[in-house]
Amino acid sequence: MPEAIQGSSKKGNMTSGRAWAVVAVVFLAGFCMPANMGKTMWLAPLVMESYGFGPDILGWVNGVFYILGALIAFPAASFVRRIGIRSSVVIAMACAIVGNLVGLLSGTSVVVLMASRIVEGAGFGLMGVIGVTAITPWFPKERRGLPLGVWGMWVAAANAITPMLDAAIAEATGSYLSVWQFLLAFDAIVLVLFLVIYRDPSEPYIDAAEKAGEVKFSYRELFSNKVVWVLAFVFFIEEGAFIASQGFLSSYVTTNLDAPLMVGTALVSAGAIWGACFSPIAGKISDAIGSRRKVLIFCMVSAVLFGLLVFWVTDLRLYIIVVILNGFTGGGVAAMLWASSSEVVPSHLISGATAALACSQSTGMFLGSMFMGNVVNAVGYTMAGWCVLVPCFALGLLAVIFGLRGKLR
Repeated sequence: MPEAIQGSSKKGNMTSGRAWAVVAVVFLAGFCMPANMGKTMWLAPLVMESYGFGPDILGWVNGVFYILGALIAFPAASFVRRIGIRSSVVIAMACAIVGNLVGLLSGTSVVVLMASRIVEGAGFGLMGVIGVTAITPWFPKERRGLPLGVWGMWVAAANAITPMLDAAIAEATGSYLSVWQFLLAFDAIVLVLFLVIYRDPSEPYIDAAEKAGEVKFSYRELFSNKVVWVLAFVFFIEEGAFIASQGFLSSYVTTNLDAPLMVGTALVSAGAIWGACFSPIAGKISDAIGSRRKVLIFCMVSAVLFGLLVFWVTDLRLYIIVVILNGFTGGGVAAMLWASSSEVVPSHLISGATAALACSQSTGMFLGSMFMGNVVNAVGYTMAGWCVLVPCFALGLLAVIFGLRGKLR
């Protein structure tokens, strides 16, 4: 694999301050997508009561968010390279804004609500391709762990902040629709900030062949890379199980632990806050020890333990263990996979590698959310955790141990 350009004789992009400004606005644009995603999960009791459906339909309402995101991921890999980062982010943010608007107009129609979720999900899938592609040209390979660890927070940070925020807004206003209104305004503000701040790097850290214009994006070259497929499989299995658990956490706490909604969302937020904090920590640690795979193995072991405990613990005081494991799972795994996707392919294929992760992430989230709702409805929370979450996380762990051995630093 060709070595990355190490920058110019000047100070370089990484030390200019602009690099971190770009990380910040790209992160904010990404943050909007899972913030929209979480509305129906964190406010599940209110949404189910208003629309008159149960956990099985809730699984579909949560799950359809990811359908279009999965479908557009691979076409978006070449699309983003063709039209550029700026235009691609504008399209993603437009999906978020339109989706919120349609959700506000859904009334009591579950079909219209699902349609709004699909539009929002398109933005989610597109940002999954854009994020790493936008950030990596600003940093050399050996220094990407921290900035991509920050990017890896885009889902965990939203899951940390929005559960309690959504619940507080809904309780203060007496209507869950005020959350849709708030996020509509927030998305618009972030779009303006992005347009003001974002710039392309003047001296990108890309492979010499790409800088010289000697290579072009190739789906055949991308699909022949076996390591990309292993990374995508791990993300598919891990995100499917993890988001399936997150979608029912507040419902589990309020129904099985007899706790109020604010307590349920506080526990979800606590795990996600730690996950958001651990994501850049994991990136920094992996830079320091020179290994993504070792950190990834630790996080996947934590995921197996999380699956065992998350719907089994019945004492709120013991949920501190679940919260800690939640952070390792939700923050660390994503950070390592996004960072790895930029290292296992030459720079002209990074958008394709991230597309593989984005597609597998959205597909896993869709199937996990849909399947988990039906399993919970059939056998209850605890058995669903043991029969679905644990085997999925364990399979992902085995893929990391054996499938990436000798192939990922």
